[in-house]
Amino acid sequence: MKDMKTRQVLFLTALIAVFVFAFGCTTTPMNPNEPDIPGVVIMEKLETVQRCLLWGESGTINLQDIINAKRCAIDPRTVIGTDAKIDLVATRQVQQAGGKMAICVHPFYGPWDRGAEDSLRVLRANVKHYDYVAIDYEAPYIDLAFVREVQKLGKPVIVVPLARIDSMKRDYDEFSQMENVIYAWWNYSYQLKDWEAFFKDYKFKDSTKHMVLLSIGDKYNDYVSDKEIGNIIKNLPLRSGSFLPKNDYATFRKFAKELEKTK
Repeated sequence: MKDMKTRQVLFLTALIAVFVFAFGCTTTPMNPNEPDIPGVVIMEKLETVQRCLLWGESGTINLQDIINAKRCAIDPRTVIGTDAKIDLVATRQVQQAGGKMAICVHPFYGPWDRGAEDSLRVLRANVKHYDYVAIDYEAPYIDLAFVREVQKLGKPVIVVPLARIDSMKRDYDEFSQMENVIYAWWNYSYQLKDWEAFFKDYKFKDSTKHMVLLSIGDKYNDYVSDKEIGNIIKNLPLRSGSFLPKNDYATFRKFAKELEKTK
């Protein structure tokens, strides 16, 4: 009886071995103490800029916007502010406090609404006062050729495009060619999963850096909740900034400490 059982065990063992060899069936013993790991989108490692971009749209981010306890209430040494009005007094005050300032080319507002040549002339006359040039990528004259001309002025260039399929269909070919630029991507309605998917879908030159501009405040809650904004700031492996923080300083302050953290 024992010999028969032994032969049966040996036969079954051999049969299993044949199936494993023939069909590549392997089994991995499960650890009952190991929790299931949900699927996550692994973002490609991208360089970021270790400052929080405060986007002033058609105006100027001044020192009180940054440090005032009823406004942003953050350390200016963690900030890049934008200036579309060429306010050299406000710019200098931010810089003296340890902040950085970008002269902001916004093609929908003066003095930037008269085309490429006029904008380049204004930049040449004023760029020496700034740490960066920021370019809103929203007009026909804003293109790869314009960005390359701006780069010749010797300051780091921040390109600010809309992260959306229609925009990327139109402009991705140019974005994929740009070198040594900083991208500040914006989209009012993106959640963390959307940002992760975006950076998985599109590839950029290794010399580029990336950050995101978030829509912080009540004005944008129909698009993304405050909770999700906090989720993006904390978990996206890129620095976040804010589009027009003056729209809702109170909400901005909820995230100020997280916005200051390096990545």
